[in-house]
Amino acid sequence: MKRTIKVGIISLILTFVVLTVFPTTVFAKAYEPRLTAPNGEPYYTRELNAYSKTGYGMPNCVAYAYGRVYELNGEAPKISRGNAGEWWFINKYNDYYDYGSEPKLGAVACWSNHVAVVEEISDDGAVTVSESHWGGTYFDVKTFSDMTSHYGQRFYGYIYTYENIEIEPEIPEPAYKMESTYFELQEKNCFTAMEFARSNNEIMNPNNALFQVQ
Repeated sequence: MKRTIKVGIISLILTFVVLTVFPTTVFAKAYEPRLTAPNGEPYYTRELNAYSKTGYGMPNCVAYAYGRVYELNGEAPKISRGNAGEWWFINKYNDYYDYGSEPKLGAVACWSNHVAVVEEISDDGAVTVSESHWGGTYFDVKTFSDMTSHYGQRFYGYIYTYENIEIEPEIPEPAYKMESTYFELQEKNCFTAMEFARSNNEIMNPNNALFQVQ
């Protein structure tokens, strides 16, 4: 009986320690910016890229943005057609992703004839994007303090394509597992002073007169 109680107490203490040291907090997956050109990853090739499959692969801003979104989320983007000037409106009219004017990591920045992907946001508000250019530069990275200054084009805003999937940390098994018998019905082992005083059981009350040697 004492051993069962002891095991139960130890198990409860260990459970408390595990939950304190390894709380069941949900963590967002860390964002990994792309600051170098793709190097054969399937997201940017005919293997998975919808634009590359139709002959409009990189250098092409929408082909790159499509591949980057695919790479970040691990699944094909919902926007799979249209040129750079159409992405903003295709998304808005079909309600594929949330959108707005605030820069966020992994978001697609949209201009009247260009798209790029937000990779870094500095404390002063400057936005670093990765991009490709139709018929021009295969890949480059630029930092803007004013997004409306991109080649004089009109800036529409950001499409929040990055899903930022949350993950839960693994919680290790306790070093000592609680015995299954702990929560089984146990015989009574706690008694009031009155019960002891009135008891004729020599285990409960060995000092009872009935058990005294005369």
